[in-house]
Amino acid sequence: MAQTGPLAAPAQVVIEPGNGPRTIANKLYAAQIIDHPQAFVLAVRVLGLAGTLQAGEYTFDPGISLRATINKLALGDTENRSLTFPEGFTTAQMLTRIEADAGLTGKIEQRPAEGTLFPDTYAFRFGVKRQDLLGTMSARMAEELAGAWAQRTQDSPLKTPEELLILASIVQKEAATEAEMPLVAGVFINRLKLGMKLQSDPTVIYGANFDGNIRKKDLIEPHPFNTYVHAGLPPTPIANPGRAALQAAAKPAQTPALFFVADPSRTHHLFATTYAEHQRNVQRYWRTVKAQQQMIERESKTK
Repeated sequence: MAQTGPLAAPAQVVIEPGNGPRTIANKLYAAQIIDHPQAFVLAVRVLGLAGTLQAGEYTFDPGISLRATINKLALGDTENRSLTFPEGFTTAQMLTRIEADAGLTGKIEQRPAEGTLFPDTYAFRFGVKRQDLLGTMSARMAEELAGAWAQRTQDSPLKTPEELLILASIVQKEAATEAEMPLVAGVFINRLKLGMKLQSDPTVIYGANFDGNIRKKDLIEPHPFNTYVHAGLPPTPIANPGRAALQAAAKPAQTPALFFVADPSRTHHLFATTYAEHQRNVQRYWRTVKAQQQMIERESKTK
């Protein structure tokens, strides 16, 4: 059993739950990992390991012996898979990624609410149920949210952890970098304290269920997520925020700013305390955008 096996190159084999020694032997033989299926079946019985062979996705090295193959299956030395969910993904985007992964099993029985899945990279083994992975992601978000809520500033206008989660989701979608998240959160907190509308474009986009540039007519649509029309926070989160956004919503920067607009470089935002200052920043932004568009048009004509 310790002799070198026939495998010439690394091979992967998936052992399904319920596969017995004979089925496993046939799979290993088809992948050219073992020479004789019957020898495998006999060996696991002699070793008393017939009932210990575990389901999963296995990678076998070239020349692996029969004994090493059996040990690998008995120990459940399976491959780790992983799925990455970027910060700011909506729950629908996360579910699409989960449903498409061939290493997960089962249907999604209960769709989680928006904002309740923590974005991160999750390692798992082949055959894990989709609903179980969602449970892990939900538990992580609950833990991260509780930690942020416990650290919130004393004068925060946010009344519940759910409100903090909603604000964090907006900060996640608005901020260009993690470094400016506390400033973005500070602006929104100031607006909430003053009763000003948040006027957040990502909430409008989420409520209208589209991707693209916002038009003036979109800003007057009366759907519940339009923070240009309705004061206060939208009814639910608009995405799944990461730790930095949660922390920013809990501990926003102390700033007098009430406005922000993208810098012409689009790598950060310009913050303003007065509307007049904000308007100058907006005009600067659009002048730069127009100049860039004209340059592109000139270059296209010369080609």
